[in-house]
Formats: sequence, C-alpha cells, structure tokens
Amino acid sequence: MPSGDGLLTIGQVVHALEAEFPDLSISKIRYLEERALLAPQRTPGGYRKYSQQDVRRLRVVLSLQRDEFLPLEIIRERLQRGLDEGVGTRLAAASLHVESAAVLKREERLVAWEEALEISGVSDSFMRQLVDYRLVDRYADGLGGYRLSESDVEVARICSGLARFGVEARNLRLMRSAVEREVSVIEHVTSPALRSGHHERREEGERQVVDLGALLSALYQLLLYRDMSGLIKTGRGTRQ
Repeated sequence: MPSGDGLLTIGQVVHALEAEFPDLSISKIRYLEERALLAPQRTPGGYRKYSQQDVRRLRVVLSLQRDEFLPLEIIRERLQRGLDEGVGTRLAAASLHVESAAVLKREERLVAWEEALEISGVSDSFMRQLVDYRLVDRYADGLGGYRLSESDVEVARICSGLARFGVEARNLRLMRSAVEREVSVIEHVTSPALRSGHHERREEGERQVVDLGALLSALYQLLLYRDMSGLIKTGRGTRQ
C-alpha cells in the first residue's frame, strides 16, 4: 500500500509492476537510477520514495527495453526530449544515434558479472556463450571474477530476447562479423585523420566516425525494413 503521501517504496514499485515485467528486481531499478533514467525522492534516512510519475516513467523505460530493444542511452535521450508519452514501436527508433564523438569516448561503468546477469535477465551459461561467440567482452576484476561494460549488458539483454524466438547465440556470429567489416570500412576512411598530429584534423576524423556510423546504421535499418516487407508480402525476405 502507498504511504499517506502516495509515495511507494522500491519494493512496492517492484510489486506493482511485476505482473507486467516479471524480470523486474530492486537491483534493476537501482541500476536504472544509476544510469540517470530515474530520480526518486529520498527520505531523511536515505530511503527511496517513488511517485506515480516515477512509476509511469519506469514503465516507459521497461517497455522501450522490452518491446523496441532500445539501449538505455537512446531511451534516456528520448525521455529528455519529452518522448515518454505515446510510446510506439518503430523500426527506425533503434537506429544508431550518436550526437558527438564525446559519447563514444566516454568511459563506461563496468558491472560485476552476477549483477550483469540479474540486470540482463540471462543465465550464467547463456552469458558465457555470448562471450565465446565474441558478442560480449568480459574483463577480469583482479579478484578471480569478471566484469562487463554497460553496453555489453544491453547486448546480452537483446540476445536474450532473440533467444526467446529460437535465435541462438551461435546464429549471431555473422552479425558480429558484419559489424567488424563495417568498422573496418570506417577505419579505412578515417584513419589518416585520426592518426594526424594536428588536433583539428583528429577532431575532423572523429566527426567522420560518427557520421559514417550513423549512415551505415541507417542503411542497415532500411535494408532490413525492405526485406522484412518482402517477407510479409511474398513469404520471401530476400530479393531473387
């Protein structure tokens, strides 16, 4: 039950949403707060308190993750732009959108292995498969365990969604190889500028990396959309 002021504890929020989002946990909500997607009130004793607006925002974040497979960086950007109402499923929404090279240069927080499993909702064996197929990278923590970047946690969550449709980790190796080829194209074009001894020239190369990445991402999305349309219309996804 909400308190007299209508605010909920973190446990009450989990209970309120668990029917719609069975994988939701207290640690997942705390993680989203760390990623600046939630900003609950705090009592003088430091306990989190969530308003109905906080709960609605959390529902939007979880829906975008589950239904559109959007990374948290993109979700945060959409929320900042006031796009948290009337969430719709659109293919283009998942396309790469990086405002500047500063985003790519930012150091990501590393998440402990067990925490990564809980946040992404995958099993230990499934995560190890993703590591084996180079879909995620793991880093030794110096204590006999491993840590994963926030991006790799997102990758694991999306791969888990694909697995529910029978798409196994080994089937995604081709996608990993395709990404490596695309990055090679970007490197070929931009490496002279990135390796320049002049600061302005390097900045130009960084902008080129961002622009080329956005173009390749948009091209992939459009080709995917085109072939999905063909699959719906003719039963064949590729042009003969």
